Amino acid sequence: MTKKEIQAYYQKKKILITGGLGFLGSNLAHALTNTGSCVTLLDPLFPEYGGNRFNVSEIEDRVGVILEDIRNEKLMESLVREHEIIFHIAGQTSHIDSLKDPFLDLDINCRGTLILLEAVRKFNPKAKIIYAGTRAQYGKILRSPVSEQDSMQPVDIYGVNKQAGEGYLWVYRDVHGLSCVSLRINNTYGPRHQMKQANYGILNWFIRLAVEGKPIPIYGDGNQLRDYNYVDDVTEAFLLAGAVPATVGEAFNLGSGHPVPFYQMAETIVKIVGKGELKKIPWPEERKKIEVGSYVADFSKFSKAAGWQPEITLEDGIARTVTFYEKYKEHYW
Repeated sequence: MTKKEIQAYYQKKKILITGGLGFLGSNLAHALTNTGSCVTLLDPLFPEYGGNRFNVSEIEDRVGVILEDIRNEKLMESLVREHEIIFHIAGQTSHIDSLKDPFLDLDINCRGTLILLEAVRKFNPKAKIIYAGTRAQYGKILRSPVSEQDSMQPVDIYGVNKQAGEGYLWVYRDVHGLSCVSLRINNTYGPRHQMKQANYGILNWFIRLAVEGKPIPIYGDGNQLRDYNYVDDVTEAFLLAGAVPATVGEAFNLGSGHPVPFYQMAETIVKIVGKGELKKIPWPEERKKIEVGSYVADFSKFSKAAGWQPEITLEDGIARTVTFYEKYKEHYW
């Protein structure tokens, strides 16, 4: 599907984005407003979760913003009636926080997803739901590259609950006939990401440390491979997942095609920013227990179904991200 075909598909479509003021949701909102969609953003603006009104300041007159929680059942029942496509991005996304407060993670990522699905089942069963899954669903890596058919052994509460959330999609697909797609997103970085703390998005956090000339901690040798996707490529994936009929009812990996060692990612940041230094330190016990090793995604299934290919290199993406925060630092620090 070409960019013109994507634009034509979304023109005048009524779109709901949960987590719409956060990193992924707000970047998607910018792309959708450029297609002429009618976009509503739902976000509770929980402290430190990444929701930020500034993320949509340039398009605020073209989107609807509702400051509420997906766990508000009556609200969700009302909201889903109006929308043709729902991008379900809201969630608790910290691995560490999920272990510290497992019931909150359960409530948001499982109960919140069920509330949305029930509302769609009852009041708008023709709506299409695109779910923001995660590589954390795979957990310990047994085979590389990882394909959608590989087993899932999540190592933390977040991964377990995101796997369960995706499982609910397939139940509602099979039993109730809902149109659902899951994108298993890996390490995404770029503009409009929260920069206040390290629990949500390590690459962006390393950019902040480098900008401030602080040491960048590398646990162990840093040789584990990682895929990194610039947010514009992930936004394109969301748009294709919502528009291409062949994606319905399926789960898809996203990846970069160019995995790099963790330490090399950090070295690239230091080089582009021109400040900061790498500091290798022992693994903290809480993080060592949930480290999964190298993760490289096989995303050929999504490429075949939707024609998606990531376009932004790690170097270019980091440079674009640094430029953004240099300009808008006051809104994110």
